[in-house]
Amino acid sequence: MPEIRALRRVTEAVEHASVLDAAVDFDRKVVTAFARPRALRQLLHGVPFGHPVHPLMVQVPLGAWISAAVLDLIGGKGNRKAAKTLIGVGLVSAGSASVAGYVDWSELDREQLRTGWVHQAVNWVGISLYGLSWLQRKRGNQASGRLLAFAGLGVVSVGGYLGGHLAYRQRAGVSQAGEVPFDA
Repeated sequence: MPEIRALRRVTEAVEHASVLDAAVDFDRKVVTAFARPRALRQLLHGVPFGHPVHPLMVQVPLGAWISAAVLDLIGGKGNRKAAKTLIGVGLVSAGSASVAGYVDWSELDREQLRTGWVHQAVNWVGISLYGLSWLQRKRGNQASGRLLAFAGLGVVSVGGYLGGHLAYRQRAGVSQAGEVPFDA
């Protein structure tokens, strides 16, 4: 099956969006300053584990949020409480996954940096929607909480698409000889 051309045009536009460069450069400096100690940088890159940890870490928030969506579709009082808990688990775990992703991102080339920056920006919109969903549910506003969560799932799915593009199309973080990428 051929690639959907409209999607390819979007990803190419992101890759070539030099308008993002000022934000990319600023954020890259912040990440580099944060992850200055070599041991911390290598841990966040996943060097001790033999491969990057960001792809593994994103499974927790995504799994929690997808599970919450299933419970929301099923409905019921017990499922509402469980869905709220799962959204909370996703929110808490998204932070550490983001930190590992930022450290990997900070060592990419210019087009990969742009794609990665949009990837994180889109995901933060999704995370924010999930945060609002959790707050609405806590206040007893179940319908708006579910709506915000479904919107969040849609947005993080777009973020995931961009992450997949970054990894598979742009080959970000792929080593040349099988070594752990970014092993400085």
